[in-house]
Amino acid sequence: MSFVFSLLVSFGALLFASTVWYIASSVDYFFFIWHPTLMAMVLLMATQGSAVLQKAESRQEKDASLNFHKLMQSITFLSVIGGFYVIYTFKAEGNKEHFTSPHGKSGLITFLLILIQTIAGSTLVNFPGVVGGAAKARGMYKYHRTSGYLVLFLVWLTALGGTQADWTKSQFDHLWVWLLAAGMVLVGTIGGINSNKLKVR
Repeated sequence: MSFVFSLLVSFGALLFASTVWYIASSVDYFFFIWHPTLMAMVLLMATQGSAVLQKAESRQEKDASLNFHKLMQSITFLSVIGGFYVIYTFKAEGNKEHFTSPHGKSGLITFLLILIQTIAGSTLVNFPGVVGGAAKARGMYKYHRTSGYLVLFLVWLTALGGTQADWTKSQFDHLWVWLLAAGMVLVGTIGGINSNKLKVR
């Protein structure tokens, strides 16, 4: 079943991201296009980067999964900075107010939390001495994992909000596609959660 849950997550995230990229590639180019393009990459990489850790059991699997997780979250980190820069610059050049819509506000919160989550995770893995050594760092993984699920939920919530923006709906008004993708990821993620890895004392 873990393999089935993993497939659900992968297919759901890929369906969502590829649909966004299809929309972006089917319209005339303008600077704003980079915002949904990069944010779709954030969603795909963050989702895959979290899912890969769920099924790791042996030491070899954990090491390989951690390396993949670091790669995916590094891409997430760079993509979210790029996507944020694009939308901020686009609105500034158009003399439009920032963070006025629910999507914009949740996007800002999610952006900041991704930065914090990525920096915290990198510190635990690459600089464990900062928190008192490798043993203490490993003991904090459960907190990082739990907060990671929260951030991933906000990533998807913000992305779903973006699908209901006027521009997006004018290009692709098929809500069922977005809900199908999100539903697949939700079922796959919840089904694949190892409760032992989330125990917080």
